[in-house]
Amino acid sequence: MKFTSTVHPELVVHDLGVVFHHGEAEVTDKAAIEALRALPPSLGVRASGGRPPKDPTTT
Repeated sequence: MKFTSTVHPELVVHDLGVVFHHGEAEVTDKAAIEALRALPPSLGVRASGGRPPKDPTTT
């Protein structure tokens, strides 16, 4: 899942192992995703995209 940080474009969240470059970070760990979602709004971190929808299966 992609996250953006408009307030701190080079933000490093050491506890989660997440590093933003130019305001963007790709995060795959579910625990880190939930923790980033819980950060205070003043940091400007928000989810900017999810996974693409799965292809429909034909039966």
